[in-house]
Amino acid sequence: MEAGVYKSAIVPSRYWVLMLLSGILLSILGVWIILSPLQSYLSLSLTFAVGMIITGFFEAIVSLMSIRHIERWGWLLASGLIDIAIGSYLFSYPSITMMLLPIIIGFWLLVRGIMGIGSAIDMRAYGISSWGWILFNSLVVVFFSVGILAYPAFGIANLIIWTGLAFLGAGIFRIVISIKIKEISRRVSGHR
Repeated sequence: MEAGVYKSAIVPSRYWVLMLLSGILLSILGVWIILSPLQSYLSLSLTFAVGMIITGFFEAIVSLMSIRHIERWGWLLASGLIDIAIGSYLFSYPSITMMLLPIIIGFWLLVRGIMGIGSAIDMRAYGISSWGWILFNSLVVVFFSVGILAYPAFGIANLIIWTGLAFLGAGIFRIVISIKIKEISRRVSGHR
């Protein structure tokens, strides 16, 4: 029953890899930000902009290719297009991005965390196991985003560490979701 209900709500199996790639990208960016703090701050605005553009691109493709399979595909498309637009703007104006970086990153991650909480609640409603891990991860992303927004001037080192951890959390969320989608889609299609 779990797979039958979920089939109409989530991405079909052939698109799970796009979500996985965006999760890997965000996780790599998170680790890189944490491991190279000085370089990270100098190039964080451009890295963040590129990450947003690529992630938005993957989300837009997934939503358009899955119109018949996702109940709320419009939200996913809107999220992807907003990421592309904001990422393109930030890439074009890196000096503005450097000044407003904590606020931009804080709001972006807050929205991502809230979307993750919504996905976890949907998974619970559909009877999908392990929704609690996704909820926990999304709450961690929200926690870090609120921390960034509450104390943007707390210090560059803290901003970098919090941003890196939040990117890592957002990436792990996408990787877990993509693996779940693949597993459920295989059950639906009868492949084990």
